[in-house]
Amino acid sequence: MIYTARGIHRADEWIDRVLEDKETSAVEGHLGTWLEEVAQIVSGGVKPGSGVDLQLTRDDGSITLYAIQSAPSTKNAGSRKSDVKALKKAAKPLRAHRKVVDLRIAVLWGRKATAEYGGEPGVEIEGSDDFWNNISGIEGFRGRLLEATVVMPELIGSRSTDEVERIRNEARNVFARQDGDLDVTALANPPRPARRSQTR
Repeated sequence: MIYTARGIHRADEWIDRVLEDKETSAVEGHLGTWLEEVAQIVSGGVKPGSGVDLQLTRDDGSITLYAIQSAPSTKNAGSRKSDVKALKKAAKPLRAHRKVVDLRIAVLWGRKATAEYGGEPGVEIEGSDDFWNNISGIEGFRGRLLEATVVMPELIGSRSTDEVERIRNEARNVFARQDGDLDVTALANPPRPARRSQTR
């Protein structure tokens, strides 16, 4: 619906936009996972689970618990509230053993400043540069990550041309009229995908 509302009525243009958006969404997901793994590696921390994405033990014995989000807009207020709840729950047994525990929400990309998280005393939301500098010990580490993404296409490889063309042809057969316009009726009532046969 969003594509037709934007004035897209040609089938090939619609197919290209859908493929591009799907690819962008997939890349964002992979980047988020990659950044979390980099954070764990460079910090020497662990992922304890239960809603906590990273646990660091400092040289002085204190512990920092992180809930991580990729960018400022990737989580709504409800998700942030769940993160804070998970951080506090994970901190309880550690504090019961007289450990000093800091609770933080890290934004991997796009947040400028570190500040106390509103309405939650004792919980900080950490700016992107502060987070990467703190866990890596390297000033400007986020810039190095950006440089790494520049060479990623060569490492990952370009998407399969044959596979994309196959998807295009299948979409044309289903959603394109003979004149090349988008078949809105078919779009509103797409055929069900064929079930894959299960081997026993």
